[in-house]
Amino acid sequence: MPKFSELTTMPVRPYSLTHRVAEEISQMILSSGLRPGDKLPPMAELEARLGVSHTVMREALRMLETRGLVQVQHGKGVIVSARSSDALSASLNTVFRLHNGTLFHLMEFRAILEIEVARLAAERRTDDNLREMRACLREMEQAAEIPRGYVDADVGFHNALVRATHNPVLISVTSSLQDLLIKSREITFRGPPTGATIALNAHRSIYEAVKARDAEGAASAMHRHLQETLQDIEIAVREGRLEQKL
Repeated sequence: MPKFSELTTMPVRPYSLTHRVAEEISQMILSSGLRPGDKLPPMAELEARLGVSHTVMREALRMLETRGLVQVQHGKGVIVSARSSDALSASLNTVFRLHNGTLFHLMEFRAILEIEVARLAAERRTDDNLREMRACLREMEQAAEIPRGYVDADVGFHNALVRATHNPVLISVTSSLQDLLIKSREITFRGPPTGATIALNAHRSIYEAVKARDAEGAASAMHRHLQETLQDIEIAVREGRLEQKL
């Protein structure tokens, strides 16, 4: 991974200057692998590299600070914020709500994301990943009639599955969507009485395919699980037990 100082940048063109500088700095942070708490180069160096004035740079950093990506600390400089994942979470949740996102939209998103996650997990999982998934399955079995406990274990299983991909971007994006993903998983307890049992069996099938390193089998098992969850949502909405709007 290249260091921030090794990245090549081009002088920013004069139109939409503050926004362009903010986006340039965001890309630099992401591509250089800087972590929360890491420092950016001094403002004077950033200004010289991007070919902008101190005023423009200051406004761009304020914009990034508002987004939660950086913190400007007097005497310390510009630091990558530990709140960056919180900012991403707030942003994604806001997007769903501002654009009238429904549970059906969320399920489409989950299908795009989680089917591939299952495939990658089967290809890349370690024994530690399997132990984590197995522990979550045991918790789901013990809490099959306790909504909050079951949902927590369900979310834990899916998080363990994402971690088994060993892809930091997938892990970060999924973490940022936790509130919305929890909402969709609570549907299991608002659908038919057999919903939790069906979902538990689906998770067992996903686990067995991942354990066997059967990538296509894991993807197919996840697809079936999401289709069953979608059916539960449709029943709950039709019977008036659930609002489809997020």
